[in-house]
Amino acid sequence: MRRGHKIAIAGVTLLAALVAGVYFAARAGYEFHEIEKEEVERSNPSDLLADDKLEDKNPAFNAETIDTRLFGPDDNPWQINASAAVMRLDVPDIRDDEHAALQRLYPSYAEASKALTEAGFDVLPSVNLIGGKAKQFDDGLYAALDLYMARNTEEGVRDIELCVRTLLTEMNPVGDAYAWLWASLEIGGYVAPDEYQRRPSGADRFVTAFLASPAAQPVGFYAWNESLQRVFKFLRYLLQPFNVRAGTPDIMARALQRNAQAREQYERMLEFYKRLSNPFTGLSLLDLEGENTLAEIAEAKSVRKPHVAFLPSSDAKETELFERLYPAGLPAGADLMRDLINAIRDGSIDLAPGDDSGWYDYQLHALETLVLPERAPENARLMLTRKYKLRLIEAFKSMVTKTRETHIRQMGEGVGSAALPSETLQPRLRLEPNPTYYLRMARSYAFLKNMLINTVEDLDSLSGLSADGPRSVPLGLELENMRVLFYGLYFVSCEDIGMDATFLRGELVEPELYYAIAAAWLNQWIDDPDLATDTRVAVPVYRMPRDYTRYWCTLGVRPIKFEAAYVKPPSWRAKGETDWQPVPTYKLQPGNWVLLGDEFGEAEMRQDVLTRQELRSICDEHKTRAAILEHLNRQ
Repeated sequence: MRRGHKIAIAGVTLLAALVAGVYFAARAGYEFHEIEKEEVERSNPSDLLADDKLEDKNPAFNAETIDTRLFGPDDNPWQINASAAVMRLDVPDIRDDEHAALQRLYPSYAEASKALTEAGFDVLPSVNLIGGKAKQFDDGLYAALDLYMARNTEEGVRDIELCVRTLLTEMNPVGDAYAWLWASLEIGGYVAPDEYQRRPSGADRFVTAFLASPAAQPVGFYAWNESLQRVFKFLRYLLQPFNVRAGTPDIMARALQRNAQAREQYERMLEFYKRLSNPFTGLSLLDLEGENTLAEIAEAKSVRKPHVAFLPSSDAKETELFERLYPAGLPAGADLMRDLINAIRDGSIDLAPGDDSGWYDYQLHALETLVLPERAPENARLMLTRKYKLRLIEAFKSMVTKTRETHIRQMGEGVGSAALPSETLQPRLRLEPNPTYYLRMARSYAFLKNMLINTVEDLDSLSGLSADGPRSVPLGLELENMRVLFYGLYFVSCEDIGMDATFLRGELVEPELYYAIAAAWLNQWIDDPDLATDTRVAVPVYRMPRDYTRYWCTLGVRPIKFEAAYVKPPSWRAKGETDWQPVPTYKLQPGNWVLLGDEFGEAEMRQDVLTRQELRSICDEHKTRAAILEHLNRQ
């Protein structure tokens, strides 16, 4: 305790929104304010990681919860009812003498799946794999929406570039404020050749200073193409915070007040990004009314940071945690991921989305079940070993890292007359059993869709992006497909463990259709191109100016042995009979698969920016987790 100052593909996608807050603001050199540091006691989650006890697991039997799949031969079919069953989940150790395919890290789920399948292992989609698919969609969606918001051609829809240009018409063309705002267009590549004759002389120093800073280097999916690199620089420039309102911020705020069209677009931009990522950590130009100082305005509006930006960076719950724990910098031996997980487990952080939450909060909430499996509705049916709980925590680490990286720029009859089936019964899993995660991910996409249809005139006029260009399905349709897929995965996972699906009042679902779509995807997931993408990413989470940056990294895909066994039997009956009977113990056997999980690592580097390509080159050269982290920590 510290006081003071068969292959399942495992991984979920989640944290990026806060990066722009901690990392970018520190690089910009804004002043740091004294904070009275509270004494913090960190809980040790090890007590919560003991093996579950069978006596605590007592799901109720429901005679209507019947598996849709029949068991046994065609001439003697049996029905399965697992509503009162309890399944034990474990991850056995991989021995040094086991198959070489189990011993290495892979750059993608597809490559790992192919190698392990060829080695004779069964493949079971894990939360990591399914989260990996979501990651590719999320990156492409966010990329497309950034491009759309910065510059679009829809009639009557004003974009951020046009908002900037309109504000410039309201400002003195020889002042610093005009030069600062002009520089954003030049940095974004939005100034036509014939416009340079009107270029303010003061723009040079703003352009040069920003482009020389690490904040200007496109990272994550923004390195895919020139358009994304430009929009990254354009919006990152506009994220720069000011510590005082006098001068450029006040001038831009007054220009907004004078021009209704620009103000309308500016309000649209703010609402869009606080919902696409998360609410802001600082103030916007709309907050600059009256004569109060930034500190006074921030206090009155309950905003954490007393600075103002044209486009404020989005906040995140882990950002606030780290700043509270370490206002004077990281002590030796600090482990930010452990701090985050402990805070979630001891209740210091509540991941449930609030009324003002953005998409990022919804994504993070989906991952909560990996750290607090005992709170999920399926808990009564799954008996988790300590080792499997640790596996879920490892999944959380990598999936939080990937989620955050997306937001990096902004942050189942009884014994009757029929003979018993000759086969033994093992848990029949089609994906890693974590229905709450799948349901919450579906709700996150439903939230995002509802937000976007009120913002973008025609979502299907846009396409998500990938490193190779536009994705093949229109953005609105693909977003709906993701919502439907995750609801379907929830239905499948519920059926796998004998749990009834439950929904909020008014939640729009079509169970049979969504189930069929997810089941079809699970039959051919290995061919999904999103899963052939390199999974290795790095994201900065804490920076000491002019000293070091702490990174969370995913270092590759690693195999994890996975075992599921019934410790309370399901029930069965011959088809046509009415009474259910427990499956005899001698008819039960465990199921074994291999999960594919992302290898997480936390490294401390003096290097200001670590790109995906740099990390991947280091991983390819050094191969093992220990060697990769040793190299990173030397930089």
